[in-house]
Amino acid sequence: MTVVKLTTQAYCKMLLHSAKYPHCAVNGILVAEKQKRKDGHQVLFVDCIPLFHGTIALAPMLEVALTLIDSWCKENSYVIAGYYQANERVKDASPNQVAEKVASRIAEGFNDAVLIMVDNSKFTMDCLHPIIHLFEHHDNRWRIRDLHNDFYEDWLEAQRITASLLDSRSYESLVDFDNHLDDIRNDWTNPEINKAILHLC
Repeated sequence: MTVVKLTTQAYCKMLLHSAKYPHCAVNGILVAEKQKRKDGHQVLFVDCIPLFHGTIALAPMLEVALTLIDSWCKENSYVIAGYYQANERVKDASPNQVAEKVASRIAEGFNDAVLIMVDNSKFTMDCLHPIIHLFEHHDNRWRIRDLHNDFYEDWLEAQRITASLLDSRSYESLVDFDNHLDDIRNDWTNPEINKAILHLC
């Protein structure tokens, strides 16, 4: 069975995206280190790329985003390996048709792809507990997987840094693809936030 791990950077940026647009649905792509296939290997989700807020089901914009992200991944020895989404309604943490469709498309190119749903009902500024649900693709269906703190590369670090970034309102500077399409000077790789996370490690 494949071991799946999520870095602090990937977890922080997912939550910052949700925090920036608490009134909207948000989504994004998870990228993993590119590795040669072997049995019992580990997939390390090293980063996430925030995509859209509000209207998350626009196919042409998604195609453009995926093409750019795929090129960036190839340059950095990464692979598109998962999808995350936070729904608009606070008590809704179930994957909808959009989430399943995009995640299934990613799974066509990456066998160990995951679908992560952010549970807004558990969102707090101190981030004491993990607030995501992990789904894996089995028998053409997305099935929920039990999560333990060992899913995170370092849960205590992820919790501490996410809480610190939320407290300092770092989410205000987070750039998603919607922001990039509004002004191409906005860098969707979020180097400033990546630097802030590294500084807090």
